[in-house]
Amino acid sequence: MPVMLQGAAIAILLSILVQAASFLLCLPLAVALNSMAAVRRTLAQIYVWLFRSAPLILVLLIVWNGAPQLFPGLTRAPWYTPFAAAFIAFTLVTTAYMAEAMRGALSAIGQGQTDAARALGLNRLQTFFLVVLPQALRIVMPVLVNEFINLIKLTSLAYVISMREIMAVVNDAIASSFRFVEWYSAALVYYLAIVSILMALQRLIQRHMA
Repeated sequence: MPVMLQGAAIAILLSILVQAASFLLCLPLAVALNSMAAVRRTLAQIYVWLFRSAPLILVLLIVWNGAPQLFPGLTRAPWYTPFAAAFIAFTLVTTAYMAEAMRGALSAIGQGQTDAARALGLNRLQTFFLVVLPQALRIVMPVLVNEFINLIKLTSLAYVISMREIMAVVNDAIASSFRFVEWYSAALVYYLAIVSILMALQRLIQRHMA
């Protein structure tokens, strides 16, 4: 059905945007987690602890229902849609998970790599983006792909704030037809197809980076 395809497209688009934003945000957070500065490291640890501990559905409800209570202007803001709220909530949580994974990957890069780059005249930013980060990505790439696959499935939670993804479409159809098995099976087929494609891409990426 076109409405199911539209729901799947919304879920995939949300996942891509969240993955991209979370990756950009997790880099400074991962660096802060490895920082020798106690204040910076502690603040980063608090962020990771908070959003890894909070259930995603709770963060969704706080962003969608709680934020307008704190900032009444959001209720009149045309951009503050369920999609925008889901993007914010998913990004907050996904960034915390990706930062912890990236922290481990950055820690695995030996100090000798940094010292060699600095000896060649590279500054700190050049050393990070040209030497350290590419090697860390080879280590963390399987984790990032797994995170994206999980993200696709977790978008199903966004139906609680009325975002029109796959499960919202299915629940509306069930409410009017009471055909539970058919519609849940249809949703399962969509998720199986999406995740199977992503798993195939994951194997290709791992083979290419091996």
